[in-house]
Amino acid sequence: MKAKSEYSQVNHSNTEKTVSESVEDQQINRIFEIIRRNNGYATTADMVKEDINPYYINSLKKTGKIVGVKRGLYRANEEGFDFKFDVSIVDVAKIVPDGVLCLSSALAYHGLTTYTPRVYEVAIERDKKIALPEYPPIKLVYFSQNTFGTGIETKYIDGHPFRVYDLEKTVIDCLRYREKIGKDIVKETLENYFDRNDRKLDVLLKYAKICRVQKILNTYMEVLI
Repeated sequence: MKAKSEYSQVNHSNTEKTVSESVEDQQINRIFEIIRRNNGYATTADMVKEDINPYYINSLKKTGKIVGVKRGLYRANEEGFDFKFDVSIVDVAKIVPDGVLCLSSALAYHGLTTYTPRVYEVAIERDKKIALPEYPPIKLVYFSQNTFGTGIETKYIDGHPFRVYDLEKTVIDCLRYREKIGKDIVKETLENYFDRNDRKLDVLLKYAKICRVQKILNTYMEVLI
């Protein structure tokens, strides 16, 4: 009887383990399915709404299978997934949804410089307060309302929107922050801009007036054109 009792306990324990593993597998598979449906990202609310236990979200985060972008927002670890987008740019856009890629980040995006930025520079309005995670590296640049709202474009990477200043506004911001950016990069930027067939000089001059850098722009144009 004792042997039979012990066998029953072991068998019951194995059954519980199998059921437990089955629940875990189901939860994990559903988490990945939710993330795939949202093009690589999902919020805690998205998952809890579909009866995902937060325990399994934290478990996947600890093992590195999903990455916490900011509080309550996760994305798939690109290893093992078929997402081809630049996850850093998309992460930045989700961390600072009201921001706009600017200065060195916009210069690099538009191919106006060979310089590779070490941080993502993001413009926001002066009255905004943003809590930033340690990664990706983001530097907030506070613009006035007038200069902030000029020349914003919305682009998409695999369905994920992000905002960046257009070609002309990027050049004008480069002039506005010339002391910070450095003369060599400013010169390279303007030379590359004036060599481009898609440049819009009328828009450039309009932005220069809005941002009050007409005289500086004219000085460079006299030398480079």
